[in-house]
Amino acid sequence: MPLRRPRLMVALSPQDPTYIRLENHFQDGWTHPNKPKPQVHAIFSIRLDTQLSSCFFMEPVEAVCWATRKQGRNYVKKSDCLLCSVIRNSFDVSKCGKRHRFCRFGAGIYTTACSSKADDYFIGVPESPFRAVLVNRVVVGNPLIQQYNAEEITELPYGYHSVAGVPGGDLNYEETVVYNNDAIRPAYLIVYSAHQPSDKFRGNFSAFVARRQARKLTKVKKSH
Repeated sequence: MPLRRPRLMVALSPQDPTYIRLENHFQDGWTHPNKPKPQVHAIFSIRLDTQLSSCFFMEPVEAVCWATRKQGRNYVKKSDCLLCSVIRNSFDVSKCGKRHRFCRFGAGIYTTACSSKADDYFIGVPESPFRAVLVNRVVVGNPLIQQYNAEEITELPYGYHSVAGVPGGDLNYEETVVYNNDAIRPAYLIVYSAHQPSDKFRGNFSAFVARRQARKLTKVKKSH
């Protein structure tokens, strides 16, 4: 199933029911006791030409472009930004292990409903306060339940479509792994920070969000 480029990435209004639902989901999933609750600054909807009937899970990504830079104007233009690559092209299981050699359940695409766990794997620009996590549509199917590391997994037993890692053995927090690129699609992007950004950072980012919202309004007007 070929994946086309995103039609549009739209900044949701904080009053949008989807924004409220996703922010609550993100905050409820922040369960590490030693990490203070973060502040959500924006949520973007990633609109693709293909959709999945699926569950929502989070994925940490490396972001070195607009989501974390001071000016915030380089959307999908930085060839070295993994965030932009995923937004453009979705996920690629062949990339597993490139950044983190330890693959608990073999080569797959790792997600979690625990937002504070996803945050542990984020890599951004050191001088920027902003961090990002993707909320994805994931087709879990019939999951193989695992409590202990199984790095030797190369394929799942017949009848299983994913791995659900559950706490109690080698895991402190849950994670879900899929092994097929077509089982996952990026759906939303949440931009947040652990601390209150300076006025300069906050102002630049707010201006960027306003432009993305204006783009949505312009598109709506043209459609009438």
